[in-house]
Amino acid sequence: MKVPDNALLPQFERASDYFDYFNGSEVPDVDQLHDRRLKAGLQKTYLLETVDGGNPANRPSVPSIFARSNFQAKELPGDSRAWALLNEASERVALVEEVDRRYLALYTILPSSSSDKLLREAVNGNPFLDHLWLSSHSFLSLWRQILRNNNANRYGKITFEHESLYESSTAEAEAFVADERRTSRFTMVDRIGVISQKMNPLKEEYAPLASITQLRIPALGRGGHDLYYDGKLTNRSSSFHDHRATLRGVVDLYRSFTKSVEEQLWASESAAPGFAGGNIGSVAEIIFSKSLPEDVFKRWVISLFNNRRNRFRITGFPTWLSDTKVHANAIDQHLWQPIVLEMTTERVVAVLPHGTCGNSINRLVSNIQRFIDPKVAAFIGDREYGSLIDSAAV
Repeated sequence: MKVPDNALLPQFERASDYFDYFNGSEVPDVDQLHDRRLKAGLQKTYLLETVDGGNPANRPSVPSIFARSNFQAKELPGDSRAWALLNEASERVALVEEVDRRYLALYTILPSSSSDKLLREAVNGNPFLDHLWLSSHSFLSLWRQILRNNNANRYGKITFEHESLYESSTAEAEAFVADERRTSRFTMVDRIGVISQKMNPLKEEYAPLASITQLRIPALGRGGHDLYYDGKLTNRSSSFHDHRATLRGVVDLYRSFTKSVEEQLWASESAAPGFAGGNIGSVAEIIFSKSLPEDVFKRWVISLFNNRRNRFRITGFPTWLSDTKVHANAIDQHLWQPIVLEMTTERVVAVLPHGTCGNSINRLVSNIQRFIDPKVAAFIGDREYGSLIDSAAV
């Protein structure tokens, strides 16, 4: 991946030097990007989940994790555990910081087209890396936090997006041909008090507005930090230190969400109603707001199991029990965890072994909201998914 020289990171030897660099005048801000001659992008962060092996001796090192994606991670001395990330051309394309044993932050000033590609190369096919997956439930919890912590006259931004990926043919769906399918995208930029008043009525009138994919978290000063549903966080403020504090707040909240989901998963081992196999694991049930059209259901299932790099990061062997019912012994490509799936036009039931990563559920719910049904309901055992997130955020 060839990138502009001024979008590469300097060859500093300490993590603190990079943090000072991101906070300095060398990194372009929003106003400077109006100069089209600039090739570097805004400073942005990608939040990643890796594996917490409990015993540190059982956890793969950060260099070995990124080596699986053909990147070199060079450890940097300093107060923070951090690594300079080098591509195959030995260019410093990013800085990786360990937020804690489970979450990493990848900082870069590459243009979005290059940085998004870098993340795809790092995550795809790497069982030890996954994005943070923020469902609409997670965004709403963050939104309530924004309302509590900011004046109602402060400007905010929230984006709703639903992409009918599987209404087109299977070949088109896999190629992501945007002009051959319906895409609904709506962004509200207004005072946060006004957005709060208008958001729910609009969502009731138009279903795609139930799918939140982006939220601006106000900065302490001017601007804010744009958080995307896959854990990307773009710094549109004038302070990297504020950005770093914001991403740590996001990780803290996400950690609580995921822990709550995992505790419910691991405590709810039972058989799914009407699901053969007895007490073989914990049950997650995702119920569509209305029955999926049969052609959409078929395209989704075919794409899911025929495309190794599908958005859901699931692979397996489906058995068609009828035109509208599929059973599959599947594998989650993050940590290679087994999943038994029963899929119909009405719902998806996932039976998962004890110890399953909660991020698997977050990914399944957030991607179904965006690409299948924005008003989907999810349950972990006998608890509603959104209520678990709400209780974790208190």
